[in-house]
Order: sequence, then C-alpha cells, then structure tokens
Amino acid sequence: MKNKIVFVVGWFSFALLMVVSSCKSQKNASSNENASAVNTTSIDTLLVKIKREACFGRCPQYYATIYKTGFAEYYGEMNVKKVGQWYARLSPEQLASLFDAIRENKMEAMDTSYSNPFLADFPTYSLWIADKNPRKKILLNHESPPVQIIEFTQVLEGLLDQLRWEHHPKARKDEE
Repeated sequence: MKNKIVFVVGWFSFALLMVVSSCKSQKNASSNENASAVNTTSIDTLLVKIKREACFGRCPQYYATIYKTGFAEYYGEMNVKKVGQWYARLSPEQLASLFDAIRENKMEAMDTSYSNPFLADFPTYSLWIADKNPRKKILLNHESPPVQIIEFTQVLEGLLDQLRWEHHPKARKDEE
C-alpha cells in the first residue's frame, strides 16, 4: 500500500512538472515570436502631422501624417480630391526639405495655440511636430497666425500634393 501511494505521488509530481514546463516553453516560444515580429518591423516615429477640421462651408477635411523614415499616410474625409486612406513614401530629398522647413521656421519653438475665440466658423487645423523635441501640437484658428506657420503649412501641403499616393481600400479614422 505504501509503495502504491509513493508511486501515485511520484507519478502525479512528474505529470505536474511536465505540464508546468510545457506551459513555460510555450510562453517562451510565443514571447520569442513577438520579439522577432517587433525586430522585423520598423517602429516609426512621427515627424509631422496636419489635420484640417470641418467648417460650415467647404473646408477640406483630412489628416496627413509623415514619419521620420519618409512613410506618409493620408486620410481624406470631405471636400478633398482624395477620399479614404492613402499611403506614399517621401524621397530622401523631400524628407530633407521637410526637416529644413521645420528648422528654418522654428516650428518646435512656436506656441501651442493661435486661436481667436470670436471667429465662429474660421477654418481650423492642427499641426503636430516632432523633429528634435517631443511631439508638439499647435492649434490654429486665427485670421493671422505667425508667418513661419503659414510658410511651413504651405511647404507641407505642397509636398503632400507632390507625393505619389496609393489608395488603400481599408480606411480608418484618426484617433487623435
């Protein structure tokens, strides 16, 4: 009887050890798969984003994001030529000119808001900039923002117009 109890306890301990070790090896395998997935995909960071908001008239509604690797995405909502989700890639020269425009216009030194509370239906847009500093959001709803912001916005939107956009059938909305 005593041998039978020792045998059952030993067998139970062995089975428990096998279950625990197999769970641990599966966990390690899945964490290794996740790590390799992260290593094979490039984690890109924001460089510039522009978001044009709606107004009572025919203001263009869209947002466009350009990342530091030159990858760009565009989502057109209303009153724009391209509706839906689009992707493009900036050439090294285009990316360099965008970096230059950020630095020449001192975009990261600008205030975070240029807003006139008396303008009920003025075209509003936001810029996010993250060149050397952490991400900065600039809200613009003003009849005369600083010249540097106007010039930068013209450079940015001109660059967006030059890109060779590819339509993506699956659209997503902006989270911010």
